[in-house]
Amino acid sequence: MAKKIIITEKQLKDTLSMQLINCKGFKNTLYKYMSASRVLDILENEAHLLGFVSPESWYDPYETKYLNTDYTSLNGYKQPKIYCFCARMDNLNEEASWKIYKKENEPLLRMSIRAIDLLLAIDKFAKENDCDVYFSKVDYRLKKKEIDGLYQPSNPYHSEFFNNLDDKQYVRLMSLKRWAFNYENEYRIFIIPRNQDKIVNHIKDNVLFIPVPIKMITRFTFYPANKANSSLVSQIEIAKYEAEYKLIRDKIKVAYPEASVVKSTLYSKIKNVEKI
Repeated sequence: MAKKIIITEKQLKDTLSMQLINCKGFKNTLYKYMSASRVLDILENEAHLLGFVSPESWYDPYETKYLNTDYTSLNGYKQPKIYCFCARMDNLNEEASWKIYKKENEPLLRMSIRAIDLLLAIDKFAKENDCDVYFSKVDYRLKKKEIDGLYQPSNPYHSEFFNNLDDKQYVRLMSLKRWAFNYENEYRIFIIPRNQDKIVNHIKDNVLFIPVPIKMITRFTFYPANKANSSLVSQIEIAKYEAEYKLIRDKIKVAYPEASVVKSTLYSKIKNVEKI
């Protein structure tokens, strides 16, 4: 097994022009769960475009609670338009991740991404297109009630987020997630365009697309199949799974011949106990 490379916050600061928020002990691998169709869109497009979504598309209301708030009473601050890419720092809770992101009749992949290559590509895009970039570890300290009342001065965390509100503090607000999700160990990359005219051709359906090097993806992992059940229905499902895996693997290999494509081994060692 390859040794995980730890990159210090100082090394990131020395290498990148983006601003870092709580990135100590950063590992050089990010994990992104994505449908097979979206993965193939990235690989088969000549520019290899990676999408950064507007937080307006996030499904968790606690993550967007302060997205469109009127902050003008706080030093006249007006929040900018932001785009975000989310990924995880580890795959320790692999089973939960597969279940959260897997949709019926849609194969799911996990991309292992060499983080420094991704960050360098984003840094380059930002410099060429007049954008600010923030790389932030998601903050899981607060529970539901604390996020709900964060705007109130009596909240013990209020001053930490709302005193001297600026873009960096706003990104910190957009990096909040409830304590219940701390197992995700998520990082977020935020892009703030300073000149909309420069990026207009990079936006489609409220998604900002950025060219990235496909060699930053070190592995594609196919979602796991549970082979413990020996029923006829399960055998049919397994045959379908194997055919699906081969089809997606071959398509990835056409677009990216050097790609490492494997199946998740999450359930591979599970066997039913037939008799005690």
